[in-house]
Amino acid sequence: MASPAGISGHDGARAQLLSHLRRLDPWQLEDFKLGLQCPELLPAGARRIPWADLRAAGPADLLCLLEERYPGRRTWEAALRVFEDLRLSSLCERLRAELHGERAAGALPGVCGVLPDCGSPLSGSLPDGLWESGARARERVLEYIGVRFQHELRLCKGACLQCGQVDKLEEMSQVCRLQDPNQEEPAALEETAHRRRYRERLRTRILALWDRTPWPEDHIYLRDVTQREHEELRGLLHPRGPGAPPLTVLLEGAAGVGKTTLATKLVLHWAEGVLFRGRFSYVFYISGHRLAELGDTSFAGLLALDWPDSQVPVEELRAHPERLLFVIDGAEEVLLGSDGSASQPSDDWYQELPAASILVRLLKKELVPEATLLVTAGPPGGRALRRLLLSPCRVGIPGFTEGDRREYLRRFLGDPDVADEAWRRMRGSETLVRSCAAPLACWAVCAGLKRQLAAGPASAPAPGAPTPTSLYARLFCSLLAEAEPGLRAGSSAGQWRAVCSLAAEGLWLAAFTFAGDALERRRLEAPFIDGLLRLQILRRVSDCEHCVTFAHRSFQEFFGALFYVLRGSQGSLGGVPRHQEMRLWLNHAFADANPYWRQTVRFFFGLLGADLAGQLEEALGCQMSPGAADELLDWAEELERCGAVSAHFDFLWLFQCLHETQDENLARRVLNHLPEADLDIQGCEHLRVSSFCLKHCQKLRKLRLSVSRDLEKKRTSGLGTPEMRAADFQMHQWEDICSVFCSGNLSELDLSNSKLSTASMMRLCLNLGNPRCRLQKLAWKSVSPVEGLKKLGLLLHGNHHLTHLDLSSNCLDASVSPGVFRMLGHSACSLKYLWLEKGNLSAAACEALASLLTSTPRLTRLCLGLNPLGNDGARLLCGSLTWPACVLQRLELWWCQLGAPSCRHLSDALRRSRSLTHLNLRKNNLGDGGVKLLCAALGRAYCALQSLNLSHCSLTVAGCCELAYALKRNGHLKILDVGNNAVQDEGVRELCSVLKSPSCVLQTLGLEKCSLTAVCCRPLSCVLGSSKSLENLNLLGNDLGPDGVSRLWKPLRKSTCRLRKLG
Repeated sequence: MASPAGISGHDGARAQLLSHLRRLDPWQLEDFKLGLQCPELLPAGARRIPWADLRAAGPADLLCLLEERYPGRRTWEAALRVFEDLRLSSLCERLRAELHGERAAGALPGVCGVLPDCGSPLSGSLPDGLWESGARARERVLEYIGVRFQHELRLCKGACLQCGQVDKLEEMSQVCRLQDPNQEEPAALEETAHRRRYRERLRTRILALWDRTPWPEDHIYLRDVTQREHEELRGLLHPRGPGAPPLTVLLEGAAGVGKTTLATKLVLHWAEGVLFRGRFSYVFYISGHRLAELGDTSFAGLLALDWPDSQVPVEELRAHPERLLFVIDGAEEVLLGSDGSASQPSDDWYQELPAASILVRLLKKELVPEATLLVTAGPPGGRALRRLLLSPCRVGIPGFTEGDRREYLRRFLGDPDVADEAWRRMRGSETLVRSCAAPLACWAVCAGLKRQLAAGPASAPAPGAPTPTSLYARLFCSLLAEAEPGLRAGSSAGQWRAVCSLAAEGLWLAAFTFAGDALERRRLEAPFIDGLLRLQILRRVSDCEHCVTFAHRSFQEFFGALFYVLRGSQGSLGGVPRHQEMRLWLNHAFADANPYWRQTVRFFFGLLGADLAGQLEEALGCQMSPGAADELLDWAEELERCGAVSAHFDFLWLFQCLHETQDENLARRVLNHLPEADLDIQGCEHLRVSSFCLKHCQKLRKLRLSVSRDLEKKRTSGLGTPEMRAADFQMHQWEDICSVFCSGNLSELDLSNSKLSTASMMRLCLNLGNPRCRLQKLAWKSVSPVEGLKKLGLLLHGNHHLTHLDLSSNCLDASVSPGVFRMLGHSACSLKYLWLEKGNLSAAACEALASLLTSTPRLTRLCLGLNPLGNDGARLLCGSLTWPACVLQRLELWWCQLGAPSCRHLSDALRRSRSLTHLNLRKNNLGDGGVKLLCAALGRAYCALQSLNLSHCSLTVAGCCELAYALKRNGHLKILDVGNNAVQDEGVRELCSVLKSPSCVLQTLGLEKCSLTAVCCRPLSCVLGSSKSLENLNLLGNDLGPDGVSRLWKPLRKSTCRLRKLG
């Protein structure tokens, strides 16, 4: 789903519409979604949003779907029409007023434009006159930071043109667009002596930072600095229009992709006088590393750290705060390690506070609200920072593009043929390729891959991709083999254990910079640290003396994982035993509670492999724990006993981690405890790890499996080529996955929203038709190609295990449905529950469906909601309901385009059926006439109906009179819902006259949004005080007023009141 885009030129308009959606209760939200399925409620010519997307959408996702399908003003029109249909009159009035206000202000709602917190990489759009030149300038800056978004730009421009908002492109590009390269800088501000000295000092500091940042000798530099770099950087902080709030830019990206480089490059250009001289009087570079080492200080004291004479011209700075730029790098290192709380909002520059509190005040614009902020953050820290920043413009820094990664590998390996083979191996692992976005991580992967290829011929077949753990282990082992003796096996074992413990502790505390006292506490010796610095495993922190950090975040994750594989019992934090720490971070990693443990846990699983453990044991001289795998098995057994795998558990990540071990025996022992799994296969890597693991899940009882990408690509090459071998290997992997269906234990399978090829569909159906397949529940919703239903019907012919089948959201037209229904109607079929919602079933298909009702002796529930059956379809279905062979108990016909004529046939079915107990007719235009026909049967004493849903059926007071008359003679009906009808106070009075009767057995009454007032509370109060059966009453969406609520409250306090739930 696309990221939320704005629906107007103002963020407040979008937030207002989202606020309206969030105020809806669950029933109203469901009705809103159903309203979007009604063509007459949608804007002219608009297509409906797929029900599969709507069904599970929350308010925020729902708004995204509205914006994507009905862009611009049509978003508001669609929402307003549905709100009107739901009779939310006060909400409609507010929406109309807001919409009118937006038009008057000249800011029509639209999906295009850059809004605060827009969430898109380098978001922005360009006016038509500047499109070509702006696109070229944008391409240069994106090439510098390693990504190109021309495709997104074309989509954005196309969307603007489609919405008729060409004149709005200029306005919407004020936040983050690139400036025209031909546009000159404003006149430079008058240079003072102290400002010149400050610029010189800042320039010296930034250059020193770069000089102290080493890189491996064989690292490949892909780009040089361009002459027009300052123009590209200027585009990040282009001033907004008059009256716009000060700009806050959040640079986001994974560790090591170049956020700090980009930020310091901007500062350097200002200090050298080639950038922003006419825009900013002063630019301040605030480093999180440096800030974390400070104790209590003041804001003025913080700025004085870079001042030549420590005398900050505070009055000058406060006189023109709009000319100040604060570049804050690595703020999450300060905030994640503390609560970051400030006492009270204050703009006092001299108040002594913890450094984290000063940073929070600066980020929240409490200290210098008119200043411009440029903040960098990694993904975990970015979430925390976004809660502090005011309307940030988020700029994504993705790092190396795929082309960059392939070029890096080619130049690193030298031989083009070897590079092609290595790239083919890497492509099998999306995780491995994705990690190479960071230049140093790309070097580590390429260096490990080069050493792995050197161990054997490059032409050897390798259908699988190398694992990240194997590459990192090979890299570090080879580095140590070439290192000085003090780092190799022997006396250095204790030092390596201390380094691993330091890495693990840092992950627990979200600490990635380690000061001298932390090293001394671990008794790490200076010569050993110097050796790790020379190997590029550690780096000196350039702006924090005596501090070190791991050269890349992944290095710390690797050594943190290694700590839990080494022999020993003490945890990294000192107090908790190691095995308890391990269980805790395993739970965090698979519940996605701590993002820093995600890659660490993958390395941990990979290090459990005997080969890698042996190599590292020899290289480091540290003994590995023989019981690490047993501790993992204990954790898996505990998960099964506690049932923790069913709550927010990332099954696919568990499979990826088990695949990292390359140990099928260990995978089998762990997965032997898995009772269920939820998998969304989105690529080759997911397919591979699922194939590796699912075949070992012999006790699996419940599986949700969604294939979001076609498994079989078009074969453009000949037989025997690497592409053909890879395609065949993928099909074998799919067969391994399907084999779990025949384990004999799997009873529930959900394949909803899967996109399969013809070949993969055939293999799937063959396994489902296997006699050893004992599925009882099968969900087949929105599965493509739809022709697979024909094969499924044939294979389920005579299946006596399947009792629940959900075929909703499939196109069950005349070419598909008859054959499926015919197969399901086989005498040996044990089907009890059948869902066919939103299947495009028409009256023509009802004949075969009616035959199914009489030939399936166990079918007790049939759901046909959201199908255009019409009155003719109802006639055919009801004919079968009257047969003695039909045992149907529940029939759902909500929103099936039924009218009053349908009720004649339904009434006849109710008279003659002895099994039908639940009937759902909501969202059908039955009217009072149709209800009268139903009541003719409902009023019979032998009518077995227990539940009747007539909400949204155009019912009025007259219909309530008919229902009241029928209820007097019916002793079975326990649930009645007449919500969203014009029942009014008089209709409630009629119903209450029956509810007071001792013979009435009604337990649940739905009166939601029935235009009720305080007048109806008097008869309802009497019912609550006297009824012996009423337990649930829904009065939501009615304006009862304080007097009405007070009247209802009185009987509720009595002990004789049987009511349990009042809505």
